[in-house]
Amino acid sequence: MRLPSVQTLRAFDAAARHGSYSVAAAELGVTHGAVSHRIRELEDRLEMSLFRRVNRRMVPTREAVTLLSQVRQALATLDRAFPAPAPAQSVRLVVSVHPSLAVRWLVPRLGGFTAANPAVNLEVRSTADLDDFLDPGVDLALRYGAGGWADASDERLAGEVLFPVCAPTYRDQLSIREPADLARCVLLRHAWQPWSPWLREARLKLEEPRPGPTLSDSAMIVEAAASGQGVALARRLFVQGDLISGRLVRLFDIEVEDGYAYHIAWRTGSKLSEASLAFAAWLRAELPLS
Repeated sequence: MRLPSVQTLRAFDAAARHGSYSVAAAELGVTHGAVSHRIRELEDRLEMSLFRRVNRRMVPTREAVTLLSQVRQALATLDRAFPAPAPAQSVRLVVSVHPSLAVRWLVPRLGGFTAANPAVNLEVRSTADLDDFLDPGVDLALRYGAGGWADASDERLAGEVLFPVCAPTYRDQLSIREPADLARCVLLRHAWQPWSPWLREARLKLEEPRPGPTLSDSAMIVEAAASGQGVALARRLFVQGDLISGRLVRLFDIEVEDGYAYHIAWRTGSKLSEASLAFAAWLRAELPLS
């Protein structure tokens, strides 16, 4: 059987990553129809369906998921064998990211990207406002949320789980040993991250905490917990380093999946540059998949 073209395999890979033929087309610099044609051509060749529509997304079938791992290995081998030529001069890449995500996770890892992409002149802009994170001049944004932002295309990178953490001294002072012990603790409040889903998962009949200050930033919640002010419901990505160092301790094995996820986003209708694609690929490798 004649092998599919590399362009067809890249279209298959991009469509699976984005869950959208249109977004895949924007990444590859082709039309929606071209991606659709290549997927249909591959399905006819293999005599199987590769995608099914679920709401507004194109979801890979079970057969496609199996094939996808092999295709990505093959594409990675080709990319290593035929690396893209280095650009003659540096290129500028502007990435927008929420301040807390930048400080708690992105910035400590940027050295890995810059070492692998020395020709990319990276600028990270710290932007908390959801209305302007794709201001003119921004090439790509790393955001945490539900996706589907106005005037933006986005790709989901990874989900998150939530679990309670506190300072080890706070745990020992209040003798926190089981979930019921949280009834005598200060549960730190996040403005848009309620405790209710975790409390239900833990089968605790506790109400959403009301006394005390409300903090609107995940990094502030983590710092409040680390300073011994109470128990925080933390995102896994934000506390990995603190758990390893012992600055924070995780309470219990109970966790709950968050409804939000990490996304990359770009202006609808814009074609991603080679530098943007390189940064997106680096993020996919760095973020834990879930």
